[in-house]
Amino acid sequence: MPYVVVRGTLGMSNTRIYGLNETEVDKISETLRVAEVKDALTVYNAPMFAVNQIEYHLGYVVMAAASQERYTIWTMHKPLPMPR
Repeated sequence: MPYVVVRGTLGMSNTRIYGLNETEVDKISETLRVAEVKDALTVYNAPMFAVNQIEYHLGYVVMAAASQERYTIWTMHKPLPMPR
């Protein structure tokens, strides 16, 4: 099942995205300011903007959110197409 994790701080514009495949990185790079890292994609956009763009352009939806002292983490899921 395809899952993506977004980690960021509200009010900051340094957001990490984990779990996108190469095609999804290319697609989301059209709308977000991207700086790639080894295991994550760093975007210089507010986390809520990043979450909204991932939902709108890639079809993921937020399944859960958790907050620590410094970060909020959103877990997103992409529903698989129903077989015919």
